[in-house]
Amino acid sequence: MLAEKRTYQIIILFIFVFALGAALFSNLQALQRNFLFADEAVYFMMTDSLAQDGDIEYTRNDLIRYYRVFNTDPKGIFLKKAKDGKLFYAKSWAYSLFTAPFVKVFQVNGFLVFHSILLGLILLMGFTYASSSSQSAPALLSVLTFLFGSVAAVYFLWLQPDFFNLFLVFAVLFLWLYKHTRGEIQEGSGSRGRVQAFLLSDASDYLACALAGLAVFSKLPNLALMGPLVLYTLIEKRWLKAALKIAIFLTVAASLFGINQWITGEWNYQGGDRKTFYGQGGYPLEKEHLTFETAQAGIMSSEGYFQRHRYYPRVYLSNFFYYFFGRFTGITWYFFPAIMALILFLARRKRLYQWLLFITLAGEILIFIFLMPDNYAGGGGAVANRYFLSIYPLFFFLAPRKIEIKPIAVSWVMASLFIAQILINPLLHSHFPSTHAKRFPLKLMPVELTLINNLPTNAHPPAQKQSVGIKYAWLYFLDDNFIQRTTSELERDGFWTRGPHRAEMLLKTFYPIKEITFRFLNNPRLSNTVTVSFAGETKQVSLGYKEWGSVTFTPRKVFRMNEWIHLYTLSVRAAKGSIPHYEEEELDERRYLGVYFEVDIVPVYMPD
Repeated sequence: MLAEKRTYQIIILFIFVFALGAALFSNLQALQRNFLFADEAVYFMMTDSLAQDGDIEYTRNDLIRYYRVFNTDPKGIFLKKAKDGKLFYAKSWAYSLFTAPFVKVFQVNGFLVFHSILLGLILLMGFTYASSSSQSAPALLSVLTFLFGSVAAVYFLWLQPDFFNLFLVFAVLFLWLYKHTRGEIQEGSGSRGRVQAFLLSDASDYLACALAGLAVFSKLPNLALMGPLVLYTLIEKRWLKAALKIAIFLTVAASLFGINQWITGEWNYQGGDRKTFYGQGGYPLEKEHLTFETAQAGIMSSEGYFQRHRYYPRVYLSNFFYYFFGRFTGITWYFFPAIMALILFLARRKRLYQWLLFITLAGEILIFIFLMPDNYAGGGGAVANRYFLSIYPLFFFLAPRKIEIKPIAVSWVMASLFIAQILINPLLHSHFPSTHAKRFPLKLMPVELTLINNLPTNAHPPAQKQSVGIKYAWLYFLDDNFIQRTTSELERDGFWTRGPHRAEMLLKTFYPIKEITFRFLNNPRLSNTVTVSFAGETKQVSLGYKEWGSVTFTPRKVFRMNEWIHLYTLSVRAAKGSIPHYEEEELDERRYLGVYFEVDIVPVYMPD
């Protein structure tokens, strides 16, 4: 038994060495296309500042060092201004603090070196936990499926805290649950015996609480982790141990927030005078005339957050459905091992710790759905739902202790259907996070209307918030079946679809629509049929050679997020496409044209 486990531990070592080699010797700047955006940009600069200067203060030297590594601007860095006038990075510095020593030694590759260590530890902990009550082979397969049968492994490559957060939650649960769920353990000796003795002692619970405090500072919703850790001890009637757990957790969490208060003047790293800078016109301190006040920026403070995010109840109910089945964020498609664990939990005999885990994960999901109704997945640049990585480990420990091969096989079948293209080329899909959802089968899944401002398709500027000729109305394209506008007079107010392909869109307005008319111009085909669907109704129009036509709708369905935001589903498709350059001698139009369309809207009322 021990010899068999040792063999599988060597396999884990090989995986770690492989990941470490890739981390050390990859040309990370080229793989990142010399471009960092939003969280990656700010965490790179903050980590580099800690590594080189020992602080999280934003300075001109930080910008200079950034441009020595990457050729493009650090778009989307979050900064806040303290009362003494100093500028600080406005994100949690927990991840950067642990990554900084590796960046000091290995420069930018230090991020992935650190992630390699986290990867090795997750595999080792997962195998140790699972093999305590199952055979070694399925135990190793279970943790490999957890990471690589989902998009979780994609975030190994991201220079931001998501993989770190996954590790922290995984470690907390492992340290707490190993002693409560182990099967028959062979007594060891030497260092192995000491490690096992620690895992079976109360000391591992106290370390779990300390890591939970760190996890909360890194991401506040992780506060839910302390629920099962304390409740389980209270049910055991170990009052002193429960008090010690709470004290250790509070000491670590309060110390970290207190240090942030001491450094920046505020405990909340997302509060106060906080802005995000994308480099239009320069960054603060880049030039003498550029300051925190004068550089172009967007206000991103958490103060007044709930007043700005008041939505109708339908939004929250829809989010619960989208969280599991949405096209871009549904965990059923992107984290199927979690769904399989949930199915097995519901179908099998349940233990106390599993009920506590189930309540915790349900609570955390609801926290994101209700507190971040228009951004529960982590922004438009995310692959799937990156915030779910802090919840995902709960599902690994929710599954029954006895591991079976069939559920693992089903998870890999689902992965092959829905995320194989992401796993084969994770960096491409990280740079273009909506690519995978523009083809079958994910294109069949419902679009998350509530995330209109944070859809992955918005990472492609020509596809987002395109005006349609009337005030307060914009189109959002959900696939590549449209042709980017040119500066021609014709295309100033409309768009061409691409060939005979269905262009899917969302229309966003700040008012209800009384009537909407679509005006179409056919390509050079002698006859064509255009199919348009709007708000649940479908109509067709037949067009001749370069002929104009129109259809009008009175909307039947509208998705209202609040008093202002009205959303309508929309698609346009021509039956025949044309490349005019190859069909008419005098034409030089080489694009694959479908049908040109413009939108005329009659609103119920027009807001000021």
